[in-house]
Amino acid sequence: MRVVAVFVGGTLGTLARWGVGHVVPVSGVGFPVGTFGANVSGAFALGLVGVLLLERLRPARHVRLLLGVGFLGAYTTFSTMAVEGVRLVEAGSWRMAAGYWIATLVAGQMAGVYGMWLGRLRPRRRGRA
Repeated sequence: MRVVAVFVGGTLGTLARWGVGHVVPVSGVGFPVGTFGANVSGAFALGLVGVLLLERLRPARHVRLLLGVGFLGAYTTFSTMAVEGVRLVEAGSWRMAAGYWIATLVAGQMAGVYGMWLGRLRPRRRGRA
């Protein structure tokens, strides 16, 4: 059942990431807005969902695997960020590549912390350990 949860979440996360790519197409030489947005929003969601599922709601393990590992693992994309950065360097835009990598890491960390903070605003659910 755990493998099924990761598989279903991963399938849905992949489709969501594919959808972002169609809404915000990649230009090839400009700032990769789609991947940046997916990674930062995914970091926020993982922070929020992580706190809600691990500290507040405590649902079945399958829900954590479906959302945290499956969906958000597939939705965010470190490998695409790396490839897009290398393409920027190869096109002579090394400053943009460096800015992209740094902005993704900083904004992702900030988004994750904000998601965790927001998740902790919700009172703990009583009666479950």
